[in-house]
This record gives sequence, C-alpha cells and structure tokens, in this order.
Amino acid sequence: MRVARGVSTVIDVAVCLLLVGAALATLSGIPQSPAAAGVDADAAARTVATTTTGVPVDGRTRHGTLATHLAGAAVAGATLEDRRLVETAYPGAVADATAAATGDRVFVTADWEPYPDAAVSGHLAAGRRPPESADVAATTLVVDSGVDAPTAPTFDALARELAAAVVDRLFPPRRTRAALVDPRTSARAAARYRTAAARLGVDVDRPVADADAVAANEALAAGLAARFEPELRDRYRTPEAAAAALTVEEVEVVVRRWER
Repeated sequence: MRVARGVSTVIDVAVCLLLVGAALATLSGIPQSPAAAGVDADAAARTVATTTTGVPVDGRTRHGTLATHLAGAAVAGATLEDRRLVETAYPGAVADATAAATGDRVFVTADWEPYPDAAVSGHLAAGRRPPESADVAATTLVVDSGVDAPTAPTFDALARELAAAVVDRLFPPRRTRAALVDPRTSARAAARYRTAAARLGVDVDRPVADADAVAANEALAAGLAARFEPELRDRYRTPEAAAAALTVEEVEVVVRRWER
C-alpha cells in the first residue's frame, strides 16, 4: 500500500502515515493555505490503513483492514454502463463499516478501473460529503486490488487475459464452485452469475447448472474481453503501450477530512 497527500508524489505508507501537518506538505510540495493549515486527514487515513475489522456479507464474515475492504468492495461493485456486474451487499457493508470507524467529518472514496476511462470500473463512497465551503485535507492510499495486470503481446490476448483476471476476482473459481454445489448458497451464486452474464450478453446456464465455475468464468471473460479489446485498440498505438497504461492492480482510496 502506498500513500500520498492530495495529488502529491506517492510516499511509502509506513513512513508517510507518521508524517503530519507542515512536514508532510513540505515533502509533497503542496502549499497549504492558512485556513487549511489546521486540517489534517492523516489520522483518519491511518485508521483506514490499519484498522482491522470483519464485514458480514453473504452469510459469512470477511476480515481485513478497512483499506483492503475498500479495495475489494470497489472491484466487487464494478459497473458496466452504470449497472453492477455482480449483485452483492459487500460494498454497502464496507461503506457502513468505514463510516463507523472514521467518524464524522470524514469522507472516503475508493476508485478502481482496469485502465483510464475503461467501460468497466468500480467506485465506493463512505461517510458524508464535505460541504462546499469547507477547507478539506486529503490523503490518498494506493491499495492492491487483488487483480494481476497481464502483459500479453497482442491486443486480443491482452484483453482476454485482463478480462479473465477481472472475472476470476469477481468469481474465485474454487470458492464459487463450492457455493454452486452447496444447497444453502447455490441459488444466490447462480443468480450472481446470471446477472453478470446478462450485463455482458453471454450465456452461462449450462455451466452454472453443472456447477462448472471454470467454464462459467470463461464465458463471462469472453464477453468482457469483447468490451476491453476495441477500447484498448482504439486508445493505444501498441499492445505494449496498452499494457503500460493498465491500472487494474490498484485501487485509489482518498480520505478527506474537514473542520466544522
């Protein structure tokens, strides 16, 4: 995890979270106005980066730091054309847990996109938005998304590998197969697959009926790759340039705090 103040140069989180006020502003090269000098988002960012909590969702409890939960929820809540790929209560549960831990006058956002302005992206907000008149301090954490970035040699292969990585993050094959064969969770797991399939215009009925998570994921990945490939080809001159532009491995978590 990395952290930066405002739009400053990224600094190692273990060091940066110990730096406050003017010292941090000096390191990052960001001037502070006198009115904002007493506003500090670092304590709230430290809470997000280090507080470990369990978030109950879908019949089980997920454990991790708030930052890890925020990153996972941003990916889990990914949308295509403003509609979620997967129906899940996890993002809402993470937003509630984050707001409860950081308190009033703190607003946290988590944003994920496989590459700039991708058709699929995830956004999560927790807490109350700051008033327009408030002096707001912001600290940015860069958190691992859990999705590995591919480096394939062609646009087609890059899109396919990227789509497969995203789908496997949304539907971990072993865990999802276990959910498909368990009578207590099979209906919910099947519904999640069918929702994603409908968004992507593919058919997963047979693999879902057979509890074949690998085949179901392949079908979803094919539909998602069909979205990624033309975007990558249109925006980047070479597959190498497209691979270099990928941000799929990172979720940007911004912690904002203001005074009354």
